[in-house]
Amino acid sequence: MKKLTLSLLLLAVSMFTSSMQAQVINGDLNHNQGLDVEDVTLLIDGYLTGETEVYTPKIDFYQEDNSPISGIWWLTNDSFIWFKEDGTFYGLEYKFFPSQGRVVLFDDGVISSSFDVVYLTDEVMIRRNSDGSHETLTRTRPQAVDLGLSVKWATMNIGANSPEEYGDYFAWGETTPKDTYSSENYKWYDNTNNLTKYCTSSIFGKSDGKTILDPEDDAAHVNWGGTWRMPTYDELKELQTKCTWTWTTQNGVEGRLATGPNGNSIFLPAAGYRDDSSLNKTGSIGIYWSSSLFTRNSNAAYCMSFGSSDVNWNSQSSRCVGLSVRAVCP
Repeated sequence: MKKLTLSLLLLAVSMFTSSMQAQVINGDLNHNQGLDVEDVTLLIDGYLTGETEVYTPKIDFYQEDNSPISGIWWLTNDSFIWFKEDGTFYGLEYKFFPSQGRVVLFDDGVISSSFDVVYLTDEVMIRRNSDGSHETLTRTRPQAVDLGLSVKWATMNIGANSPEEYGDYFAWGETTPKDTYSSENYKWYDNTNNLTKYCTSSIFGKSDGKTILDPEDDAAHVNWGGTWRMPTYDELKELQTKCTWTWTTQNGVEGRLATGPNGNSIFLPAAGYRDDSSLNKTGSIGIYWSSSLFTRNSNAAYCMSFGSSDVNWNSQSSRCVGLSVRAVCP
């Protein structure tokens, strides 16, 4: 495919209309003056005001701003799409052009595809697909459950599309899954297996005294954004000690149901763990990271483990191993 300049290609595909009116009532698009849904134009900041407006360009038509759409957007079928804050979208680069209401996807610098955003607020996005159909996406789904504890717990693992899916596995302090989990490719080891971050003793490497993951190294925060993060040691302890735990099968998947003091529950699948290139113990154990370092041995971090017979919030695991992550939020 020949590389075309961004401005020329965007000009060719743009649906821009310089003076259109649209009215938004109760969050739904309402046709005004006979305009179709696809004629709705975003205001310059990427948002509709909820009032009848005439679009007046105030910035460069090709100026990009990814911030209005970055993050997780949920579809009605319990799946989601994820515009990462680093500007990537499932292996492609994306750019959002608010004055056009258009998302453009790039593959190695070449435009791969695009779609229109015809309505956008902090909580709702309506996009027009290539076949002319429209999809409604939302940020405000029941993703977090109040169990009556100090934090709310997510309904599913990071990387999963439902509570029963295992999701992705992460080495401690890493934010992307990988094919092999070993000391040789662990992010925080140098070539002599000395730690370069999160170390409380020079015996194990470069001592920095850090015992809680920074946000940029927190798999929950990096992948889901917002106020999501990995639970601390104390929060795992609270989950284990204040909830009633039941070994059960949910939609054919074995795991534990944790029921909080207020009667609400979350299901954690027995997703096993990854070591080297192998996936082990699925269906029999679950091991979930905390964000807390095991201070007596900086090569390890705290996690919660469970099987069919017990639940232990005080477990520790090598930081190199791939474990599940269940996020929390305030």
